[in-house]
Amino acid sequence: MPTKNNSVTGQNMHPSTEPVNDHHYFTHPAQRAKISMVATPIGNLSDITERAIHALEKCDELWCEDTRHTQNLLNALNISRQGDHHRLKRFDQHTAEKDLLQMLEKVEMEGRWIAVVTDAGVPGISDPGAKIIENIYQYPGIKIEPIPGASAVSSMVSVAGFTDNSFRFLGFFPRERKDALQLLSTLDESGTIFFESPKRILETVETLKVWSETLDIAPKFCFAKELTKVHETIYSGMGTKFIEFFLGQDFDERGEWVFSVELPKDYLKNKKVVTEWELTMECLIEAEIPTKKAAQLVSTKFNIAKNLAYQKALDLQKK
Repeated sequence: MPTKNNSVTGQNMHPSTEPVNDHHYFTHPAQRAKISMVATPIGNLSDITERAIHALEKCDELWCEDTRHTQNLLNALNISRQGDHHRLKRFDQHTAEKDLLQMLEKVEMEGRWIAVVTDAGVPGISDPGAKIIENIYQYPGIKIEPIPGASAVSSMVSVAGFTDNSFRFLGFFPRERKDALQLLSTLDESGTIFFESPKRILETVETLKVWSETLDIAPKFCFAKELTKVHETIYSGMGTKFIEFFLGQDFDERGEWVFSVELPKDYLKNKKVVTEWELTMECLIEAEIPTKKAAQLVSTKFNIAKNLAYQKALDLQKK
């Protein structure tokens, strides 16, 4: 934590792991140190910007999620960084917070220029770069600078066809089906974007199918594979029928996936409230638990009448 001396030159700063609650950060010309959050291509090298190239070439040190991956990018751009002063430094999810604070303290005290990159896209979005942002505002002598560029999120927004003026990004889709269904039950009319790995995309689509079958309306889905790359593929459609069509396609699930979900306008006005016990029952039936046993489990856990729970189980079994 900075001392009460809020010197913008970074003198006499002694950070600690304690959060800062009374410090107000702002950027200004007197800051000697700088950290640039540099967007890099998500698949197409032509998407690199001139500002990004300049930062990668001229910064004092390059912090990256994977030094080998970043070195390949530098080689492709014909950028040579030699000598200890221009080395690549690994910064990933395993970097301890105390080490990060020491790194930031050194940057501030020495007035250095650091460029931060992730493996692809904009650092700070579902990657370790977010840890830097969480802590950097403790250091008034460091200027934070975004260098925008290719982003899977903004690329998805451009092709998803959202009808509402707002959207939200929720990172990677939940692994557990119960957690996923719970999250999906909270969606509103705003478009929602998720990341998904190739190993889980088919399971995720099956979960979306289960959810879609419980609705009286047809959500809009858009799935994008390998955005900006040679094998870029985009699928879009409405409701359960589209999901069945999508699952029936002969496609290679390998590659990075982004997908979006959007519910129709006025959905919330007509939304049927699904209680926690009903959601649990849906998960049990989907897991092929016998109706009688599922009803007994739900009745016991949520203190629901056995006949009500059993009828719900029967209704779900018929779908």
